Amino acid sequence: MYIKIHGEANMKYSIKKYDEIALIYDDTYEGQYTAKFKEKMLDLCGVADGDKVLDVGCGNGSLIKAISRKANIEAYGVDISPNMIAECRKKFENISFEVSSGEQLSFNDGSVDTVTICCVLHHLNNAQNFVKEAHRILKQGGVLIIGEPWFPWGLRHIFNVIISPFMKSGDNKVFSHKRLKKLSGSVGFALTETYKKGNVQIIKARKI
Repeated sequence: MYIKIHGEANMKYSIKKYDEIALIYDDTYEGQYTAKFKEKMLDLCGVADGDKVLDVGCGNGSLIKAISRKANIEAYGVDISPNMIAECRKKFENISFEVSSGEQLSFNDGSVDTVTICCVLHHLNNAQNFVKEAHRILKQGGVLIIGEPWFPWGLRHIFNVIISPFMKSGDNKVFSHKRLKKLSGSVGFALTETYKKGNVQIIKARKI
């Protein structure tokens, strides 16, 4: 019961937080911090004309817009913040946006070529649910790209074990590189590329 209530509180906090900064996200510390993750994820994201690409936790749409410039794709973004989605719809008419969490996606089984998620996994109540959903909606051979902050073991342990259970913010936990690899592999993804520099860590995996 505690975990369920804690998860709901985190979700409400995240929605409120991102609704408030929807208009100025690029100018916030978080917007500037995630830019370096998006830049590398864009490098790793190979798409072709006709591909269907989904960015989960799309925020103000900057990553999915950048991906859409690489090829003539069907581009989609989902986010829990209604204000973020409203801003995306104003700016990017050729991209479809929806208010949704990453743990329950409205896409059909095997219908998507690429799923990206940038600095969002640690906000989710259950990261395992997300990778299962990503695996479900991806086509055979489809690609999942995850970008997450990296911190050394001591800091991860303090946050995950001591701080996180008492937080009312939207940050639930932080992930090691090993944990990200294991998480994706547990539901049927094969790792194809990894990247870690400073506190930026990214994994690219293919549905098998």
